[in-house]
Amino acid sequence: MPFPLVDWPRFIAATILLLTPIGLFHGRRVRYRAISRDWDHHWPQVLQLGLHTIDFLRAALGTWLLLASLTVAPKAHGLAAFAPLLVSTAIRVLAVWLQAIVCREPEAIQAPFLFVAASLLAGTAPLPATIALALAIPIALGARAPIAFFPLLSVFFFAADFLFAGRGAIIKHVAEICLPLVPWLWALLFNRDLVVGYRSRRGEDDAALSPLR
Repeated sequence: MPFPLVDWPRFIAATILLLTPIGLFHGRRVRYRAISRDWDHHWPQVLQLGLHTIDFLRAALGTWLLLASLTVAPKAHGLAAFAPLLVSTAIRVLAVWLQAIVCREPEAIQAPFLFVAASLLAGTAPLPATIALALAIPIALGARAPIAFFPLLSVFFFAADFLFAGRGAIIKHVAEICLPLVPWLWALLFNRDLVVGYRSRRGEDDAALSPLR
């Protein structure tokens, strides 16, 4: 199968942005809390962690650069015509997986809410992604089941994409359907807690900050 045409500067920049786990930059003051626990008093500390904003922006920029860097080779036909889709999907799925599994908290993986959301919004179907996010976020919050955000996002994106673009668009947007399922399935299959990082206050006792104790 012929490889797609690659704009290498954009492709290299995209892979660096997407495949670098955000967990590598979590310093000593970053703590983790399981998403299944109460969050009423932790939202300010979550918002104070600027790495979440960086995570969102780099996922959006990296996704845009990746998709822009791959084009179909001339006279490609059959499976070769899908080479850019296959390559970009593999990289995007790998990126979400890396963001999740690189976590300093034992027996836990990170819940890449913003990374996944930005990847969908910057992908090839921003309208279905926006609709899916608008439905998945309030339902998951209202049900007090944050982990449901990921499968709900995938289901709602599939439904919205089918409604607006028809059955043929499902193959083109397979990455957007699969990405939210990666951390959810990994947590279920390997019995891991999904956690979110937040900035600890000065003077707080480390033992009191563990989400799993």
